[in-house]
Amino acid sequence: MVKVKIKEQQQGEANLEIEIDKSEVNNRLEKIYNDLSYKVKIPGFRQGKIPKNILNLHLGKEYFYQKLAEEIIPDSYREAIKEVNLEPITQPKINITQIVEDKPLIYEAKIQLKPEVKIGNLEELEIKREDKFVSETDVINELKRLQENQAILKVVKDRKAKEGDFLVIDAEAFLEGKPIEKTKVEKQLIQIGKSPIPEFNQQLVNSLTGEEKEIKINIPQEAKDKNIAGKEITYKIKVLEIKEKELPELNDDFAKKLGNYQNLEELKEEIRKELNRQIDRINRNNFEQTLIEKVAEISEVKVPEVLIERELDYMMKYLESDLKAQNITLSDYYRSINSDEKKVKQEYRIVAEKRVKQELVLDKLSKEFKIEVREEEVKNKIKAIAQEINQDPLKVEANFIKEDNLEALKENIQREKILEHLTRQIKIINSKKEKE
Repeated sequence: MVKVKIKEQQQGEANLEIEIDKSEVNNRLEKIYNDLSYKVKIPGFRQGKIPKNILNLHLGKEYFYQKLAEEIIPDSYREAIKEVNLEPITQPKINITQIVEDKPLIYEAKIQLKPEVKIGNLEELEIKREDKFVSETDVINELKRLQENQAILKVVKDRKAKEGDFLVIDAEAFLEGKPIEKTKVEKQLIQIGKSPIPEFNQQLVNSLTGEEKEIKINIPQEAKDKNIAGKEITYKIKVLEIKEKELPELNDDFAKKLGNYQNLEELKEEIRKELNRQIDRINRNNFEQTLIEKVAEISEVKVPEVLIERELDYMMKYLESDLKAQNITLSDYYRSINSDEKKVKQEYRIVAEKRVKQELVLDKLSKEFKIEVREEEVKNKIKAIAQEINQDPLKVEANFIKEDNLEALKENIQREKILEHLTRQIKIINSKKEKE
């Protein structure tokens, strides 16, 4: 049994006093003593039969009170939050004011709250929907992309390397004349103009097969690896081979190799259909994003600093993870865009604040519109996904459960319902233009 009262509530913060019934305290404490009596070994006493006073002498009463607090406070806090109907955005700062046997456990929980959101007048909102459409140029460009994918790399020996060529290289980085650990690579394939290291793109042009080069790179002061931050690294490179792309001819044979197509026109028609499916998704996503942005712009909310920092941290970690998957370090990335961590964080912070504001606005709208997600809607969504990827719905559902993504799916359905509701309330001006 939990009693809770709000001792103090200011804008964005609340201080709760939570009291747990003494019978619950005694029951939990008794269980803790009993469990420990089976685990500790004290000479002269059988495990499971050690009296409380002996356990207190051996471990100290405070030890048991600490165990009690660890067990009982989390559950009681969640119960208290539900009772007073508050929405915290941070973990509580706990201050225990009373914890003794045969008395209620009393503690204070200081929390930051989700801010108040005032939605603007939706009926006055007017949004221009600029849908793009697929042109013949788009079809040709996609056909060329498929052609590029089917290209083979052909060794060239009678000329120097140029931008766009592929080089097979041996390379190793040196600092102050000593090799840097784990930087040595052999027979690595790189493309001039696509390397994340600008100096490679610039200085490997005009290379010859068999040529050895030294490329010097200045590492920024703010680089994460303090061993190389602010220093000059020398890459020793040997060009083993120069290769260029050889493209297949665009004809009926090319189409037949890519799938069940009789000729090139059939392939182009399938490309056109797929591009239209893609552009429909893009148009919908762009409109929905514009809609969210416009509603957020006319709404009032003071975005808490803690939520901005949380989103910024997520964005920076995602950037690092994404670059790592491409074998690019943050230092190399900052150099390639002529920036540093501080500047990138400043730019990301603006985006983070906008994102958080939009999510707070959507959350408020879900309450105002009384949006709920029924189990039937979740099942239908899973069926639609299964049909799209040509899989058994039960397998798709099992995968959502296994990956712990079912809640995210419900949130996505809720978001769609909010946007549908919004679309019915605002004025939309439609226009179309070619896909860029």
